[in-house]
Amino acid sequence: MNKKTDSKKIEMMGIYLDNYTVRESLMRLDTYLGNTILNIIETVTMKQLILSGEMPVIQDCLKQADLCVIGECEILSETGNAAAQRMREVREWDFLHELLKRTVLGQKRVFLLAMTDEELVQLQDMFLEKVPQFVPIGSYAAQACTGDMDTIVNEINGATPDIVISALDSPVEEEFILSHKDKIGTSIWYGIGVSYYQRQGKIPVGHTLKKLALRGRLRHSVSKYKQNENKDRM
Repeated sequence: MNKKTDSKKIEMMGIYLDNYTVRESLMRLDTYLGNTILNIIETVTMKQLILSGEMPVIQDCLKQADLCVIGECEILSETGNAAAQRMREVREWDFLHELLKRTVLGQKRVFLLAMTDEELVQLQDMFLEKVPQFVPIGSYAAQACTGDMDTIVNEINGATPDIVISALDSPVEEEFILSHKDKIGTSIWYGIGVSYYQRQGKIPVGHTLKKLALRGRLRHSVSKYKQNENKDRM
């Protein structure tokens, strides 16, 4: 699929984000589950887009992803794609929750990866609240890895999952997947980042101000990217 000619693709800072409906994204998920090679799905946040201008590893990872799921409504608003249905789907994390339901119905094996043991517990509790029948085949906290990151690969491959759901933070997420993707024996790597924790349950104090600040930084980053792009064309 040619990203530049797909009408559902949104270009931002050289990265093509997928503005598919949840139904359209799930159709692609079903295709990936039938593949023998690793397919990368990434939930894209304002923080990632901002950092992508400073850290090439983030931009490289997002460019190589098979599906870039928009993770924040502010991104849709900034690109003029704030249709009511899409805003609701993004705000409610519908794609992730439908994916979890599909793993239960299809008896797919899911491995969870997070930064800490506490985050793993929190992640499992959140998933169980949405899909009570959900049971991961295995899990691992990156904090337990004191040396070679191949330890994480071995933990994943030992569990033989169909899907890895990763809640690693940026740029740890992107650095790991780019360095180890050829060693990971699963059909799908789904990076949801830490933003899922921040969007569920009680909204923390200062959350709205932080969002506004990120949106301002995103606008600045996009403007700077366009200026540099114009200079390169001169």
